[in-house]
Amino acid sequence: MTSREKLTEEVLPPALVSFGITRECDLDCPHCYSDSGEKDPRELTTEEAKRVINDIADLGTKIIILDGGEPTLRKDLIELIQHSGDNGLVTVMGSHGGPLTKEMARDLKSAGCKGVAISLDGAVAKTHDEWRGMEGAWKGAVEGARNCAEVGLEFQIAPLLHRKNSGELSGIIDYAKELGAGAVEIFDYVPAGRGKGHFEHELDTEQRKMVIDEVIKLQRADDLVYRVIALPQYWVVVEKEVREDEILMKFTRSCCAAGTRYITILPNGDVIPCMVLQIVVGNVHQDSLKTIWYESPVLRDLRNRDLLKGKCGICKYKSVCAGARCKAYEKTGDMLAEDPTCWFTEDEISTGD
Repeated sequence: MTSREKLTEEVLPPALVSFGITRECDLDCPHCYSDSGEKDPRELTTEEAKRVINDIADLGTKIIILDGGEPTLRKDLIELIQHSGDNGLVTVMGSHGGPLTKEMARDLKSAGCKGVAISLDGAVAKTHDEWRGMEGAWKGAVEGARNCAEVGLEFQIAPLLHRKNSGELSGIIDYAKELGAGAVEIFDYVPAGRGKGHFEHELDTEQRKMVIDEVIKLQRADDLVYRVIALPQYWVVVEKEVREDEILMKFTRSCCAAGTRYITILPNGDVIPCMVLQIVVGNVHQDSLKTIWYESPVLRDLRNRDLLKGKCGICKYKSVCAGARCKAYEKTGDMLAEDPTCWFTEDEISTGD
């Protein structure tokens, strides 16, 4: 067996791939990880995008997320969804919600889209609209969710939490339940993309602790699915405080999977480990996705938890947490550095070896 064959045998394919099919968007969000706005002149054509979808399926991936920008602005969206389904992929997508008219929601479902993540960053319109840079954005998101519910297209609500809106999380979740969402996927703000360098929007430690405590309490109390993104300390607290049988029955682990079970493809074909860990590891114009996934030195290093530094390197939870690699990279320039936002002391997390 060659070393390349051995590597391929040992590394699992990504469970899900996020495929940003366009940068085009009609909002101007300060945090936008894809720095969306105008269409990228290097955006993949329909045939190129279909080839990438083929590669994703051939890699053994089960779920594809069609993302943006705002993917509904791409004219061949329905065709791409149908192509994904024809390749055996479970196809979901992200949207800010405004373009999700009843007709659009019905077309998405008919094409084979299995669900939509709708961004909702406030329990009231003012909070969401100020953050998203457009009056009426909150109303559009809510109406989009209602349209999905009416035609039977599953959806989740995906709030992005930052310094000024974290206190509205419970209200956002109440809205998600009222609208009929099947899940709430909570994102901790990461200063990447358009938000690069804007650390003033980050939650502080106490806010992060409150979010984790609230989500654990809610997950224990109801049947809504909760996922927490870019805050892997959530799972450390779950491991420390929740019984194993309860974890298996109700809790969903979601990060940090960058480069281990998840990867992102940008509209121009660049491949990065995660939407907010923006280190280019290849481009699908030059190499197959399979080659990038199995041979990238960056991805190889991300998979080796023994390379983690500082507290992350000695942490007994590093296999399930690994720290937020995106935050380490944005704060230090080193993706393997200690997660600068982790609040656990060495005594709390050390293996004692």
